[in-house]
Amino acid sequence: MIEFVVVGTPRAHRANSRPLWQAKVQAAVPEQDQLLDGPLCLRIDFFFSEATDLDTDNIIKPIQDALEDLVYEDDKTIVDVCARKVDRVNPPPVIGAPVTLARALSSTTGDFVYVRVAEARPEVTFS
Repeated sequence: MIEFVVVGTPRAHRANSRPLWQAKVQAAVPEQDQLLDGPLCLRIDFFFSEATDLDTDNIIKPIQDALEDLVYEDDKTIVDVCARKVDRVNPPPVIGAPVTLARALSSTTGDFVYVRVAEARPEVTFS
């Protein structure tokens, strides 16, 4: 499993500033000994402090592509994706936050994205 935080506002899939955003994502990836092998689960949580018109699905692809050859060999190993936008002004309860996310919530004042890539669970669960 690998997790990290990228400070800033994500860029959509078709945005002109996408390459700069992807470089920022890549710079935030912690160093690791080897690439993760699939099947993998990708979680992306965008914490924003001002209203945003970014579509959640458009946030995913630039991050997923940026992680190729840094976290996993190819994004086709991602079989499960969870992405959400979280309003920091009127936040919902955050339950069971990992340490990396808890630190970002307490120390980052603006927008940020929490990213986690882990082994996908073998079962399919509906809740």
